[in-house]
Amino acid sequence: MNPLFNEAEAFRYLILAVQRQGNRMLKAQLKHIGVTPSQAEVISILKTRQPITLKALGKLLICEDGSPSRLIERMVKDGLVKRIKDEKDSRYIQLALTSLGEEKYSLIIEAEIELYKTLENVYTKEELQQTNNMLSKLLSGTPLFETMVERGFNTNKSIK
Repeated sequence: MNPLFNEAEAFRYLILAVQRQGNRMLKAQLKHIGVTPSQAEVISILKTRQPITLKALGKLLICEDGSPSRLIERMVKDGLVKRIKDEKDSRYIQLALTSLGEEKYSLIIEAEIELYKTLENVYTKEELQQTNNMLSKLLSGTPLFETMVERGFNTNKSIK
């Protein structure tokens, strides 16, 4: 570790470690529901934005880079998502939740609430806000930041 960069390097690895730990915590909450964190994210997006094209869904996902076609294929196979042919042009396919996907959504929300309660027991509201502002500053001007804004997260658009 270069002593000139040790704080920045520690910051980088702490972000990675916290992301992995957060994902482990979410996986544990979702295990009894039978969905992965990536599937839970897709279900949550579809709940509020369906029907939606695969391309549009891909632009809203944080969990996936590029096209989420394999993820969606698995979710279709598992009966969570259905493909709907566009009424105006049958070449276009849109995605929507099945009734099973709708049922899982309610359980996912409960699991996420438990995770958020855990975080709120570790951090004060002010600490969460400060950390969110700091991380938003790092993402500012990136496609991921724009995805967060599009998803409706309370990011500070004026962060420089």
